[in-house]
Amino acid sequence: MVCCGSGFVFVFVFCIRSLVRTRPGFGNGYIPTIPGSPPPRQSFLWGFLAFFGIPPAISLLCFFGFRMYFGLRLFENGNCDIIPIVDIEVEPFARLLETLSSREGMLVLGRPVIKNRSLFLKLLLAMTTLIVVTVILISWATYSISADTSVRNSIEYNESMLVQQRELVQKELDAVKNVVSNIMMTQSYLYRTINGRLSVGSLIDLTKYIEEQSRMSPYIDSIYLYYDELGIVLSSRNDIKMSAAASFEDGSWLTEMERSTGSRTAWLTGRPDGFRPDGKATSLLQKMPLIGDLEGAIVVNLKMDALFGDYLSYYKNKKGQTLVVGPDRAPLYGESGFEPADAAALVSAPFEGGTGYSIDRGERIVTYTVMPATGWTFVNVTKRSDLLASMNRIKTIVIAVSAGYVLAAFAIAFFVSRSIYHPIRSLIAYIGGVVPASEAGGTEAGAAPTASDEASFIRRSFERLTTDHDRMASEKTRIESLLAEHRTAIREKLLHDLIRGVVSERADAAGDDADAAEAPLPLRVDFARFAAVTFELEDDRPKEKEDAWRLHLLPYRLMEPFGNEPPAEIFAKDDARIVVLLSVPVGADHAPLELAKTLKHDLLERFGLVATFGVSRVHSGKPAVRAAFEETVEALHHKIYIGAGEILSYAAVSGSRDEDRPYHYPYESEKRLLQALLQSNEAECGAIVEDISREVIDRKLGKSAIQQLYFQLGGEIVKTVARTGGDAAAIFGEQSDAMLALSRAQTVREMERCIRDMCALVLEHNRVKRERMNDVTLRLAMEFMENHYNNNISVDTVADYVQRSTSFLSRIFKEATGQTVNDYLIQLRIRRAKELLANPALSLEDICRDIGYANVSYFSKLFKSRTGLTPGQFRIERTADKLRSEQL
Repeated sequence: MVCCGSGFVFVFVFCIRSLVRTRPGFGNGYIPTIPGSPPPRQSFLWGFLAFFGIPPAISLLCFFGFRMYFGLRLFENGNCDIIPIVDIEVEPFARLLETLSSREGMLVLGRPVIKNRSLFLKLLLAMTTLIVVTVILISWATYSISADTSVRNSIEYNESMLVQQRELVQKELDAVKNVVSNIMMTQSYLYRTINGRLSVGSLIDLTKYIEEQSRMSPYIDSIYLYYDELGIVLSSRNDIKMSAAASFEDGSWLTEMERSTGSRTAWLTGRPDGFRPDGKATSLLQKMPLIGDLEGAIVVNLKMDALFGDYLSYYKNKKGQTLVVGPDRAPLYGESGFEPADAAALVSAPFEGGTGYSIDRGERIVTYTVMPATGWTFVNVTKRSDLLASMNRIKTIVIAVSAGYVLAAFAIAFFVSRSIYHPIRSLIAYIGGVVPASEAGGTEAGAAPTASDEASFIRRSFERLTTDHDRMASEKTRIESLLAEHRTAIREKLLHDLIRGVVSERADAAGDDADAAEAPLPLRVDFARFAAVTFELEDDRPKEKEDAWRLHLLPYRLMEPFGNEPPAEIFAKDDARIVVLLSVPVGADHAPLELAKTLKHDLLERFGLVATFGVSRVHSGKPAVRAAFEETVEALHHKIYIGAGEILSYAAVSGSRDEDRPYHYPYESEKRLLQALLQSNEAECGAIVEDISREVIDRKLGKSAIQQLYFQLGGEIVKTVARTGGDAAAIFGEQSDAMLALSRAQTVREMERCIRDMCALVLEHNRVKRERMNDVTLRLAMEFMENHYNNNISVDTVADYVQRSTSFLSRIFKEATGQTVNDYLIQLRIRRAKELLANPALSLEDICRDIGYANVSYFSKLFKSRTGLTPGQFRIERTADKLRSEQL
């Protein structure tokens, strides 16, 4: 801690010293050593030793060792010992040191240049304050972390202990519930009455059985078996075996019987114990019946003191106290020593479900867990003061160590302050205490200005140094930035002139002067062998001002990964195209295509952009730059046939374009396409559109002719929809989105895709219209069959009614319902027959006639095949079900 503070001060002070420079009289790039001070190398080592935490005694030994080894003095034998540092020319301070380099030209004026020499006291107070505050903060943080860790560990331990206690108690309560379940099952077999009274045998068996069950768990006090119909209570107690419910002494649980709750099991805590006037009882109440219809209840009274005493007194935290409260906040158990006021405050405190903790205003750590089955809350209270009492030893150790560090730090701070101040004082005397003799004999105004203290004097001296340095550095930066900015603009202007052929014309007129003008801006391209690559971004969005800026900045980001390999220049030709000029080594004519592939991949991976590339042949000489660029533009014109996002080489596509071919329109294909649309033949439509595109490509039509052909074909599709009564605006959009997309298409495949999309919209419209008509037909057919199923109707009758063919009706009915028309008729008749069979007054013949069957035998077979029962069996089963429901 102390060493870190000392190290910070040393490093700071001697970094300042390292900035002091001299003129050539002292040796260019050197700093003088101050009398009585270690050189910077020694001081830096001392600072780093202290910074990295070497104990104070070892640091002092190291300091004295380095001081003896590097014992240099400023004025020894009339010369200045020097140490090399980084060379930074600072003119004002250098002139001062050059003047001081000759001792004959100096005059000690004998007057002070500093008003108040208080730097030593400030250093001492600052270092002492820093160290003391650091020690106090570290001590406080150490103790706080230790205390917080102790509290956290206590909370985790208490939570685990409470959960363990809760699980052990829950295990015993589950055993009690098993006893209740056994009694519930067994009493239904032992219960017998004679003339409305419990038989003697049942009385003996039941009392004996519940007495045996009360001994199944050591924590069961007694068991009550209550029968509401008889109004009696059977008990496992020795003093009373049976009693009337009205006169039963311990009958406070009867009120819970009358309460309607969602559960038939209830845990009663804090109820009055009739056999102990001042006592409270905790009981498990299980309402009957579980089997049968006998109303009553089973009440199991628990020995809570024994239960909690066994599990809570053995498994406990020695520094805390445990309390158990019921769901109604009634205390069930509390360890001895619990203050009544504390217990009452804890009972009234809200506990959320599950396990948690809180720290109240009394600095008590309250840990709790809730038993879900009973709602009981297990609470552990530990006083924070008791928990932290064991940390007094740690507190004492921390205080003792802190006091020792403060004393040692004060001593070291005093020594270090003296060591730091001594060279500073020597430096001040050296710089400000002497002036040239030629300037001393004048007036007092020629003397150095008086500073308030040593720090002000040093700061004022170095401010002049820093100001001059910053001014020169800023001026240099400004000039370099302006030069770089203009260099980029001039280079781009030169490249634009090359692809326009302007540079070659100037070269012919100016001769050698043109090359001399271009010498300060050399291009990276070797024009002895070069090629051009031009690419267009495939983006059909409207161009905005931001898009233009992005296009002009894209070339610089695109060529960042390549560096200077290959030698190339890239720039934006206009708002649509980016041009790359690259050198092509001998034997590497494939380099332009490889670069185009790399750029295409980078555009897609890094920027998510798709581009079409045009690649020229290899050319030679600057005058050929324009021809190379025009070849790339010529190659890009072929993307209408090949498609967007491809690499088009001029060598591969040259000679294949023919703009002079006459305009051609496929009228026969148009007629077949419109007929296929009317017939909703999707496959035929796709084949015809593909044939049209193939014919366009084979004929090598020009771009304008291709666009006119597809636009005319799209217009005919829209007209066909209007002629057939369709709503073109509803199908293709209010703003004619389909035709707008067709006008933006740039390739044959894109135009073909637009025509396919228009055909798909028309086919989808026809399909929806046809499905709507089928729904009306099905609804009419079903209504007719539901109203006339009792007549002798058939599929032909239904088809005649809806005015459709029998095959068409059968097909759409099967597709819509999953069954045939005959199956649906049989289903209607069977459903009506089931309703009529419920009436015993109707015979089978009457039912057959009512549902449209003349043959009873055929109806019986059909009914059994559909339901699995004959009509007679179905009627008997329906009658039996009706009688059972009436009895219930």
